[in-house]
Amino acid sequence: MEHLTKAQIVLLTLFVSFVASMATGIVVVTLMDQAPDPVNQTITNVVERTIEKITPTFVDKPGATVVVKDEDMLVSAIDKNINNVIPFKAEIGDGGVLSAGVGTIVSPDGLVITDRWNLGLGVLYTTINGIQYTLEVISNNKTNSLGLGRLVPVSATSTPKFNTVAFGNPDMLKLGQTSLVIGGRDGKTISIGIITSIDMRTVVDKETNAETKILDNIAISTRFAGTSNGAPIINLNGEIIGFLSIDESAGSQYGVPVTEARRLLNEATKTALADPEKII
Repeated sequence: MEHLTKAQIVLLTLFVSFVASMATGIVVVTLMDQAPDPVNQTITNVVERTIEKITPTFVDKPGATVVVKDEDMLVSAIDKNINNVIPFKAEIGDGGVLSAGVGTIVSPDGLVITDRWNLGLGVLYTTINGIQYTLEVISNNKTNSLGLGRLVPVSATSTPKFNTVAFGNPDMLKLGQTSLVIGGRDGKTISIGIITSIDMRTVVDKETNAETKILDNIAISTRFAGTSNGAPIINLNGEIIGFLSIDESAGSQYGVPVTEARRLLNEATKTALADPEKII
């Protein structure tokens, strides 16, 4: 050893390390072959879980591999919905103006879903791209939390076509899932929270005794002012899963599942089919 050069010592060290690693590998393989099945299965599970944790999420596209990030999904979800959320105002007293929550345009012909409480503030109006609209009430049933209306231009000669939105499946929600809300006094304020509560109830059919679970409301971690009443709750896929219902006087806030909005739209369509003069 005294007569070896530094380079020879380094090479000798590498050789000894290589031999030691080979010997370790042989011993491990031998022990694995002799180990009981439960031990092998446990080791396999640990390796698989480790691989899952360190593997990023990829989306394969022709000619490219794209890494999907939550930030990108949020930006996309906002872009899909922000132009469909509109702030309402209502006139009070002698020329006074009141912020009256927000609504979501859900069809090309201007059907709007909002919290029913907003409809009781008076005639609602909004301005979109310089054109003023009033909201014609279609459904304001006291048994519902939401209301349905239609935008009617005040002075425009033609009715513009609006974008549509996508409804999600609220029954697929999970606790801790990220959600975003578009609301505020301007109808463009973005807030992000998580699903903190999913209130389910079970309904039993008296004839068949079949049980059906119904989602009553959704709670999210972020608190909102009354100016966001009626705002849409959106998942990361850009789908609306519910609408905020806020009662500032009672200090309450909950999310009405989008299931009710679907029902209101279906009922309005059936009414229009039964009475052709009521065009939806």
